[in-house]
Amino acid sequence: MILNVWQFAKGYVRLAVTGFNVERFLNMAAFRGVYLWDVTRTEKGIELNVSIGGFRVLKGCAKKTNCRTKIVEKNGVPFFLHRYRKRKILMGGVLFFVMGLMTLASFVWHIEIDGNEAVTHETIMTFLEGEGLRTGALKFRLSDREIQAAILNNFSEISWADVYTRGTRTTVLIAEALPPKEIFDRKTPVHVVAQTEGLITAIVTGAGAPLVRQNDIVREGDMLVSGILELDPEMPGSPNVYVHAYAEVWARRYHTLEFSVPFAYEEKVFTGQIVNRRAVQLLFAGNRRINLPGGGNSFESYDRITTHQQIGASGDYPLPFVIVTERFYEFAPTPRTRTPEQAAELAERILNNRIIREFDFATDIINREINLRQTPDALHVNALITTHERIDKQIPIRVEEKDLGGSTPNSPARDVVP
Repeated sequence: MILNVWQFAKGYVRLAVTGFNVERFLNMAAFRGVYLWDVTRTEKGIELNVSIGGFRVLKGCAKKTNCRTKIVEKNGVPFFLHRYRKRKILMGGVLFFVMGLMTLASFVWHIEIDGNEAVTHETIMTFLEGEGLRTGALKFRLSDREIQAAILNNFSEISWADVYTRGTRTTVLIAEALPPKEIFDRKTPVHVVAQTEGLITAIVTGAGAPLVRQNDIVREGDMLVSGILELDPEMPGSPNVYVHAYAEVWARRYHTLEFSVPFAYEEKVFTGQIVNRRAVQLLFAGNRRINLPGGGNSFESYDRITTHQQIGASGDYPLPFVIVTERFYEFAPTPRTRTPEQAAELAERILNNRIIREFDFATDIINREINLRQTPDALHVNALITTHERIDKQIPIRVEEKDLGGSTPNSPARDVVP
């Protein structure tokens, strides 16, 4: 594509070559270094494209091979300027347009970020704006290497970054670091407590003194495994030992979910009527919008879908003009009525979605008791969900516990330094 643009800028002609020595004509042109392209065979000979300078060389080749040449087309900027050389206003407009494009090509009009997951797009864009990289920034004031180094120095979540500018587009490629492995500090003395209420179903103690057993009922904050041990339980006044208590404690828990499914509802019935409204967004004027004529929306009830398309000369040269298209789909709110059976099916789907959304994947659902109560207006659902899940949590041993010989006050205090 770049070669075609260059040839068009220099100007070229389409030639028809006829005669009995066409092959010799082509060989002589190649020997003299004349570049030919789009060579096609015709009934009388061949047709080809050649630059203005090459056309002058081909005159001698045609004379020596007894071939005749005829100009079929003249293309390119030189011929265009010669044709309209007397139309000064037109030529001024073309010159102004070319200079405008060259001026717009000196700015960054599109920033693309790829590879981020943990770090949000908005966070990176805010940081880039602080470094001077924003839509409408002058390219000669920016340094891709400096921006790349700034990203790596300010984001510990990013392990690799690459910033490069081509045309009016700047691309930021990043690779995020792997999450650090969880490091367990086995030296800090801790207790194991219940992070929620439940009925103990299993307890596996790795370190510490267990204070609960299977089938015990515990509340949030109750001590499950103590990190304070007596050095010799049979000797009165034996000193305490503080350990890093660890245990896996599983409990049965009960959750209540309540909601209602109304029998009467409104359904969107689309009429098939669609209206498009377009506008031009100017990135160089503070994202100002200029509405294009036509496309007025008179619908009372509608769904709207908005799309943005940035205009560009090519893939690497987006311009500061964005076509904003708003498409309106008309619908008529239509009253509908569900049967009790349909309401029960919908209630089942709602309940399943809430269980997936509200419960952790590590939680086992062992039972569901669903109570349905029908009224004239709705179907009321009361569900009792029985789960099996871990409830243990570690908390540091406090200084007061050490001073009081192992009692566990509920008020927060300073941690024990190991």
